Amino acid sequence: MDYLPICNETGKPQGGHRFVLEQPGEKMLLVVGLNPSNADETHPDLTMHKVMGFAEGGGYDGFAMLNLSSERATDKWSLSATLDEPMHRKNLDVAADLLQRYPTADILVAFGNDISAKPYLKRCFRDLYDVLRTSRGQWFQIGKLTVKGNPRHPLYARYDWGLVPFKVKKYMTKLK
Repeated sequence: MDYLPICNETGKPQGGHRFVLEQPGEKMLLVVGLNPSNADETHPDLTMHKVMGFAEGGGYDGFAMLNLSSERATDKWSLSATLDEPMHRKNLDVAADLLQRYPTADILVAFGNDISAKPYLKRCFRDLYDVLRTSRGQWFQIGKLTVKGNPRHPLYARYDWGLVPFKVKKYMTKLK
């Protein structure tokens, strides 16, 4: 898969916000990660390379990378202590727009155990789920859930684990 995405972002590479990296295709995979690092429309980072590999391996020719938080940070611990509400709202609006354009897209949930890194990240997933739950596509995770019960981050997963159905409703009942 060639890397030619459209980037919707604001601000600088560190401390700014990226709402989506979208590479349109006929068969789309919406991916929910933790937060954007330094990938942009010209250079994928290691996570984006893995996302592209999983997308291609699953038969997808397009993807859209969303995140729980739109704040750019190469270290999850350097994310802001509190959620930037206007940026969160924009992140949800971008997700709603994607779902409107790709109503049958499958969704890969892939944020790993770091959903606990900041108190607001679980709320971010609940809010994103509220937007994406009307998708007519399937929900997936990579391989088995982590020992802590979270969907795996692609960077730490092997391609042969593949995309497997994610029981998102069950996960939502356990998310505290």
